[in-house]
Parts: sequence; C-alpha cells; structure tokens
Amino acid sequence: MSNTDTTAELANFLAHSLELESEARQRYDELAESMAGHRNLPVAEFFRRMAAEAEHHLQEVAELAGDTILPDLKAWEFDWPEAEAPETSSYEALHYRMSLFEAMQLALGNERAAERYYRGFADASDDATTVATATRFADEELGHAAELERMMTALPQQAAQLREEDDDPHMPE
Repeated sequence: MSNTDTTAELANFLAHSLELESEARQRYDELAESMAGHRNLPVAEFFRRMAAEAEHHLQEVAELAGDTILPDLKAWEFDWPEAEAPETSSYEALHYRMSLFEAMQLALGNERAAERYYRGFADASDDATTVATATRFADEELGHAAELERMMTALPQQAAQLREEDDDPHMPE
C-alpha cells in the first residue's frame, strides 16, 4: 500500500470518527433537553454528561486529524452499520419517565456499538496507522462501557414503575 493510500484510509477513518462523535454529542444534547423539559432532571444531567464526553472525544479526534485533509463526505456516504452512526441514541428508545438506570443502559449500548464499529474498522484495514488508531478508539469505548457498567451496579432497577402513567388517558365522549 502506498503512502497516499495509507493517508487516504486514515483520513477516511478520522472523517467517520469526527461524524460519529459529532452525532453522538448532538443527540445526547437533544435527549438532555427533552428530559429537562419533562423534569426528569437526573436523566437530563446524565445525558448532558454523555454529550460533554462526546465533545471531548470530538476534540481529541480533531487534534489527531491536525492538518490532515479529510474527505468531504455527504451524509449518505458515511459507512455505518445501521441508518445512523453507531454511538447515536435512537429516539424510539427514549421515554420521558425513563430511569437513570435505563438511560445508562441506552448509553452502554451506544458505547458497545461504537467499540464494535471501531474494532471492525481496525480489522478491515491494511494500514498499520489506521489499525492502531481504530484499535485505540475501540479500547477507549470498551473502557467507557466498563465504567457505565460499574456505575449501573450502584443504581436501583426501577424502570417498570417509572413508566406507569399517573392518570388514565382522557377520552372525549
């Protein structure tokens, strides 16, 4: 593989990583706003923390990219395993009365999806620099997942009663 191919592969990886972290940050910000609007403040605060972590990773990737010219990919040109980037929370998984434990489960799934994505990128690459970088990113996501699992062990699993509605739905006659 030529140096140009190596540079192109690493640039493609970094472009994907920037988008992945950017979308994660944006979605966590949206989820935090939604939870705050429903006065689910512990979950809102947790999602804000996750958005801040994604922002931190986004800055790390940007620094790593440095002066590298990254491909200007259109939304449909990103190669994700699903419709959205791996670390992006699904809106369908959200419930305005979700517990902190459920929010952490959601984030844990995101961390694991990002780890699998980065690990898969490393496995598919022939470029040593891209393999090393993607492996490092995968290992970081694995560490984040372990930290979330540790935090979850200290929380009660009270998801069922939190989702029960206080009032019957109002049906006009």
